[in-house]
Amino acid sequence: MKLKFKYRVTTTVLRLLYVISFALYFGVMAWLLSGCERRDLWVLADEYRQVELVTDWSEAGQRPSGMTAWFINTDGSGYTNNTKTAEVSHTWLSLPRGTYTGLVFDYSPEEYGHNRFVNMDDPMLAEVSLKPAADQPDGTDPRNHELFGEPALREGMTGLEKDESTGLYVVMAEPDDINIDVLKDVEIITGSDGDYVLWKEREQYEESLVIQTLNAQPKPVVWKLRVVVHVKGINYMHSLHASIAGLSDGFIMPLYRHDSQVCIQSLDEWESKATGYDATANIGYITTVTNTFGLPEDILTRADDEAELHEYISHMRLNLSFLLRDQETVMNYHFDVDPYVSIYDDQLVVRIDIPIDVGPDLPYVKAKDGAGFDATVSPWQDGGTVETTM
Repeated sequence: MKLKFKYRVTTTVLRLLYVISFALYFGVMAWLLSGCERRDLWVLADEYRQVELVTDWSEAGQRPSGMTAWFINTDGSGYTNNTKTAEVSHTWLSLPRGTYTGLVFDYSPEEYGHNRFVNMDDPMLAEVSLKPAADQPDGTDPRNHELFGEPALREGMTGLEKDESTGLYVVMAEPDDINIDVLKDVEIITGSDGDYVLWKEREQYEESLVIQTLNAQPKPVVWKLRVVVHVKGINYMHSLHASIAGLSDGFIMPLYRHDSQVCIQSLDEWESKATGYDATANIGYITTVTNTFGLPEDILTRADDEAELHEYISHMRLNLSFLLRDQETVMNYHFDVDPYVSIYDDQLVVRIDIPIDVGPDLPYVKAKDGAGFDATVSPWQDGGTVETTM
């Protein structure tokens, strides 16, 4: 019974295979004889790379472990071709024929925590800009209103995003360092007209390729903001929160200039130092350094003498909120910093220096449990507020 059962199963399977084979045979023959046009076979053109990119990182400070070469066709089609690679000194690209704006920068867009890349299909407006900070201010605290609300902005400053749930402006993150080079009007004269080539023409296509060499030298585009504020009554302070409004929101890569859109950033990590001859002098300064995209291009004016130090007119406002050593009294200050700003082009540094005669003058308060200035930012404490506007 077992052998008979196996024989029946095998016979059934063989019959089924014969039926399928004849059906496939006649189906293929009918298609071949029907005169239907067959589709051409294509292969990706990036198998035949004809453009070499040589990248010099000597201006970048350090050699990265990866880079992106992003090319945008200038014909208005929105076509882009980008390569992300660990070959940061020399790599091969496959670009269809045409004219491009090339953007070469370290690492890939996904590796940046604070930078976002927008309009990356536009050869004139591709931009690296700031993401909102991970921690946004609490709208229930009136002191946050001084730092991130209407008092923090100068009159006429527009375009900043507002968080409707808090009524405060969205605080932008500190930009990650990035190095960029722009290759303008790159004309690719060899290769295919698209991303694919015909399979039957692949050998002829490969033989016709001519190697083109492109050179890039990415440079840093993120600036340093250095703030120094001279303070009277410095021994009476406990902690400090601050913000700066009016710096650029991003960097337009093809134009190689800062965006004219402004933003608001938080300033933390302050340090203090007494500068009097003795402790009773009670004067000193506070200072901080942060990354920024610098000054909005449309409000930047530079001296004609091309000296290192340039004075310019800006719309920036520096906002300081001190918690004094009694951990109850709060002093708020707003500085329109026009007369106190300097720019060092060769160092990518913007410096704000508020002198002692116009800087904060903190009133005497008794210390709570002997507490003095805390170099790190302390949490807000409930207490009274004294408003002071410069």
